[in-house]
Order: sequence, then C-alpha cells, then structure tokens
Amino acid sequence: MSAKGFLLVITILLLQACGGGSGGSTISVVSSESSTAAVSSSNSSIAASSSSSSSKSSVASSIPADFPLGKAEALPVLNLKTDGSVPILSKEDYLKGSFTLVEAGSAASAEGTLEVRGRGNSTWGWLKKPYRLKLTNSTALLGMPKGRNWVLLANYADKTLIRNDLAFMFSRSVAMEYTPRAQHIELNLNGTYQGVYQLIEHIRVDPNRVNINEMKVTDTDADKITGGYLMEVDFRLHKDYCIGNTWDPACVNGVNTQRAIDFCMDSKHGMSPACLANPETLHDAAWFAQRAYIEKHYVDMEAALFGSNFTDPATGYAAYLDVDSVINYYLVNEVFKNVDGASASFYLYKKRGGKIFFGPVWDFDLSIGNAGYDGVGNSSGWHIRNAPWFAQLFKDPAFQAKVKARWKVLKDEGKLDYIEQYAQARVTWLDTQQKKNYQLWSVNDFAAWIQHTPLGSYDLEVQALISWQKARIAWMDTQLK
Repeated sequence: MSAKGFLLVITILLLQACGGGSGGSTISVVSSESSTAAVSSSNSSIAASSSSSSSKSSVASSIPADFPLGKAEALPVLNLKTDGSVPILSKEDYLKGSFTLVEAGSAASAEGTLEVRGRGNSTWGWLKKPYRLKLTNSTALLGMPKGRNWVLLANYADKTLIRNDLAFMFSRSVAMEYTPRAQHIELNLNGTYQGVYQLIEHIRVDPNRVNINEMKVTDTDADKITGGYLMEVDFRLHKDYCIGNTWDPACVNGVNTQRAIDFCMDSKHGMSPACLANPETLHDAAWFAQRAYIEKHYVDMEAALFGSNFTDPATGYAAYLDVDSVINYYLVNEVFKNVDGASASFYLYKKRGGKIFFGPVWDFDLSIGNAGYDGVGNSSGWHIRNAPWFAQLFKDPAFQAKVKARWKVLKDEGKLDYIEQYAQARVTWLDTQQKKNYQLWSVNDFAAWIQHTPLGSYDLEVQALISWQKARIAWMDTQLK
C-alpha cells in the first residue's frame, strides 16, 4: 500500500473511533485514488439532509454523512450579476439580476434570473457583505430542495468560517424538526471574486422548510385560525429600543419605525418581543381575527409559564410549549453559548391545532467564544438559561430532569464528540478555500464591540474555537450530571 493510501486508512479509522457511523445517515469511504474526486460530490449532499435516521453501509468503513472528507480543491461557484452591474448598496431595495451556479468540474447546475439585496443587522456594516436572494423561479440548489428564497452568509466576523455550519450539524444531530440546509460556495459578484460564502435556505413557511400551514386571510374558523404562525424574537423590535438610539436607521426621532412594518407581541416577563414572520401582514385590518388569536395565545402562554401552577402538565407551560423542542433548542444554543440565542434570531412556530415549537436555530457567528461581551467569552457559566423564559423553566424540577436526561443521551450517543470531530474535518476540507478567501479579506479584522482579540491566523482561530468548545462541554457536563 502506498504511503498516501496508508494515511487515508488511518485517518478514516480514527474518525470511526471518535464516534463515526452512529446517529446519522452514512456515506461509504472511498479508495485513496477516488477520494479527492469524491470530496465535492459527497459534500454537495451532506447538508441537504436534516434527517438523523441511520442506515448500514455494505462497506465496513463508514462515517457520518455530516463529516466532510478530505480537502476541497474547488467549491461550487455562484456567479451573481446585477443588471448593468449596479452595486448592491441597500438591504431594503432589491435589484434585478441573474445567476449561474456551477459545481466543480461540471456545467452550470442551475441558472436564472433573480432579485438581490443586502441583509443582516450589524453584519451589513462589515466589509464582506451578506445578501438576500429571491429567485424568479423556485429552484433546487446543490442538492437542497427547491425554493425561491435564499441567503448568502458572509461569516465575516467568524474567521474560522464554520460556526454556523457546526451549529447546523449539531441541530440536525439532536433531531430538531427543521434545520436550515447550507453549502459553502465561492461567490463572484459582477465578475469579481468575493470569497467563501454559505448558500443557505431562508427560514420561511414551506413544506421543505418550516412545515406548518400557511395562513390565509380567510382562515378564521376555530380550527384554521390556530396556525400556522412563524415568529422571531428580536430585541431590536422592542418598543424602547430606539430611545436615545442614533445608530440604527430604523430609529427615527426615538421611534422604532420597524414596528409599524412587523407585527410584534411584547412580553410581560422581560423577554424581547416576538414578531410575526408569517403571516407578514397582521397589521392589515383584514387580518384582525388572526392577530387577536395569536396575541391572546401568546399572553396565555406566558401566563401559564409564569403562573402559580406553571409545572402542571395540563394547565402550565407544557400545555402551550412543545417541551422536547424547547430542550433541544436550549442545548444547541447553550452548548455554543450563543450570545443571540434567546434575544435575537430566536424563532418560534405554532402549528395548526398544536403547541409552540422552539426553532429553527440561526445566527451563530458570534458563538463559541467569538464574542467577549455578556460573559459569552467564558467557556463556563450559563447564558441561555439566564433569559426570563428559560430561567422560569429551570425552576421546574421535572424540566431540569428532562434536560439532564437529554444531555446524557446525546453524550452516550457520541453526539457531543461530533462537534470537535466535525470541526476538524470541516477546517481540513476548507483549507485551500480559506487561504484564497483570506487573500482578499483580513483574518484580523474584528469590530471593536465584538471584543475579540485578533489571534493572527486562521489556524490559531480554529485552535481557539476547538479549545473553547472542549472546555465548554466539559463544564456543562459537570453541571448536568
């Protein structure tokens, strides 16, 4: 056997020993001669599945499908052009344009026309911009189910480029009902290379995304009016957010103008407001019945959660919340100590005739020790648990016991080990592409408010991520035994 072949076998055996092959769909290990060619094709379908079902391979050696293999010498290339090559300067106004998506070594796998604008909050102010895409025709991209609405994440604040990817992997492994699918791609905008991006599904109501009933204005009878509703908790939509705020364009003379666009429900117990992402038109008079229903249901839910009988499974919080989804959402965000996990990009959805589910997860670029404020730079200490809803839930011994039991299951199944293993595999896979990305962008450029001291190189940022995450899991394990 050649030295190259020997090293590949050893690498595969090590991955297996670290927990590969359990708890996820599997892909077969290929020979050393075909491994490089298989990298792009196998990885194209990795994130396309959010299922945690398992299957046996006829080949003895296999690893979880979430694990990239080898090193990607080329990424799929998204060529994005605006009409007249007009620069994208707004995150409110769409520009018309076209796109081609080319997988490595093949002709265009998808092409068409679209509209594009900027997106994000603080991320829009950084040099490497994130974008929102609205395709003219619903299209399947890189093995992901067809859709019109997509996001290009720049991951500029995350110099490892993998934090969102890690969170999505872990979300799939804990069996969240829906986790956004994503693929790393190379972006060319109006003919100019822009670096490594993630092409990701936009969170919205859809049979292949958040699979709940899409409300119609005529859905007012006792059954249909109960769902579905997609909500996002966001501190920026608080009624007092704009008092003294001169930096956010949504704030005009101290008034939060975004609240006139998004219909928001204010918490009576200290949580950030929950605003309706779907239906999006609840301010309209025609939607009065649905608006009244979800407002009352939200008030009733909080009353049950903070009431004197909140632990009663029939009349307390469990009558309104899908507790399993709450626990999974909590653990994904707490294990990465996601600074925004309970105050922004915090999604909820209510099914027709059903309870409120927590999720899907989103926005982890400042997690895993990447930010220094609010104590999230420390690998020890609780963060998500301190938010009002979660603090109240943890007053229930039964909820505490369920969290500990879920942690034990994930530990026994090797799912916690997956995090470091996947991180190592992904940074190896991205090695060639991250070097190209950082020929254009700086690995040391951090906004001052993030409170992250630049470490000087991609490798050092990765080492810091892995060290922090190992320490975090070790600390949580001492607390959840």
